[in-house]
Amino acid sequence: MDRLRMLEEISEWLNYSFGSVSIAMIPLVIGLIPMPAGALVSASMLLPVAKGARISAEKLTIINYWFRHVWTPVWPLYPSVIIALAVLGTDYGKYVFSTAPIAALSFLAGLFLLHKLRFTFNPKEIRKLISNLYPILVLIALFLATRILLFSVITAIALVVLHKKPETRLLMQTFRKALDFRIIALVFAVMGYKGIIQLSNSAQLLYSDLSFLPIQITAFVVSFLVGFATGIEMSYSSISLPIFHEFAEEPGNLLLLITAGFFGVMLSPFHLCYALTVEFFRADFAKCYGILIRLVIPVMLFLSLLSVVY
Repeated sequence: MDRLRMLEEISEWLNYSFGSVSIAMIPLVIGLIPMPAGALVSASMLLPVAKGARISAEKLTIINYWFRHVWTPVWPLYPSVIIALAVLGTDYGKYVFSTAPIAALSFLAGLFLLHKLRFTFNPKEIRKLISNLYPILVLIALFLATRILLFSVITAIALVVLHKKPETRLLMQTFRKALDFRIIALVFAVMGYKGIIQLSNSAQLLYSDLSFLPIQITAFVVSFLVGFATGIEMSYSSISLPIFHEFAEEPGNLLLLITAGFFGVMLSPFHLCYALTVEFFRADFAKCYGILIRLVIPVMLFLSLLSVVY
């Protein structure tokens, strides 16, 4: 989609229709597709829009990173949600009831990053948007119907190839670009690190060491540290939730656990999206962290208080 200018066309349509606020809408749309280092996809789409927005690399990095992950606590395509449903043995409706405040409040908090950006509303030529966005829509629809990600991705790619009929040379260039050793190595390294935490039983040992504290504090600390230590969304579902299975049966308690794990991941330096987006925009790592912490802390505190009465 990038090589065929489909992402650029989507960016241009959003920019024309909604002004520079589309800087947030682009990662919001791409966030519907779970993928390792997915923020890099939205980052590449942001470049033509960001040129005229007069925004720092650090703020652009956090806007892209933040809105890319707003869907994570609730969207059924994310492995963290799928694993949580399996671990808890609950249905999707009950799970979303508990976790919806995380997505909603995260979205509202992210709007503070956009207060100086120009907003317009002039949506025209919807066909242009659909003609470039359809691979994403097909991918989502097929995955929801079949639950087979590889089949869904291959089908979406095949439709693009049949529609656009790219040259063989362009297809080969795209394939070579997709095999980025840095991303592949980083994915294996992070997954290996998560495996070490699981095999060493570190989370269970930490729970035992903190058992003298109230269960709410213990659950929050363990879930947050698991998310922070791995930088992978599915980690708090696969490691923390089994430990606190009975505790998480109450909506407020599940809200607390997912809040802690989700924001632990968002603050983790091991998070692929964060590390690679900072590198992509050549942003200052420490300054990005400063912006991110100012977003995370108030949202996490409010949600933690909400979990008491939820």
